[in-house]
Amino acid sequence: MTDPVQPIEDGEFHKNAPPQPTPVTSGKPNLGDTLFLIFLGCMLVLVAWVGVLAYRDGMKNEVTKNNGEAWVKWLKENSDPRLQENFAIESCSASADERRRWGDCFEAILQNVKELQNQSNAFTGQPLEFIAKCDPKDRSTVGSIVLEKIVPTPPGSAIPSITSQLLSLDAIDTKISLKLTVCDKGGYPIKVDELEF
Repeated sequence: MTDPVQPIEDGEFHKNAPPQPTPVTSGKPNLGDTLFLIFLGCMLVLVAWVGVLAYRDGMKNEVTKNNGEAWVKWLKENSDPRLQENFAIESCSASADERRRWGDCFEAILQNVKELQNQSNAFTGQPLEFIAKCDPKDRSTVGSIVLEKIVPTPPGSAIPSITSQLLSLDAIDTKISLKLTVCDKGGYPIKVDELEF
């Protein structure tokens, strides 16, 4: 039988050299492992916290959309009944004799329609506001509602219709086309629906 040959550092082999013992680790984490595990735990907590914040903001966006959908539902349900006599909210009814204005109708809706009375801005907790337009540069528009009238242009025009803010002095004697939009967390518009009122 031959004797084991062990390499020597300079490249030569040496016979009958005792084998080098291999270092044995205890299996316990060293300082580097412990620091890495602490860092990993902190990152998991941070990711979970960011997820909770994203969920909360998403829920606020959903509440904002629900506010807009409640207005759309009421306006659609009362679009035809308001053309008939003895409509419950007189200032919103269509009239051939008397000029009806959106501002009066809006105030009457807030006083008489329970599901629309206590709506609040999901982001600020303040009462819900109707504004001219959503603007990402203006943080005060977040969570607000934009109600616009859609006015058709003459046939043959390059633009089929023009949208503009529904003002309190706008007439609502006859049916009008409306577009309702809500402003999300970033102030960007989310279209809810277009309807006739």
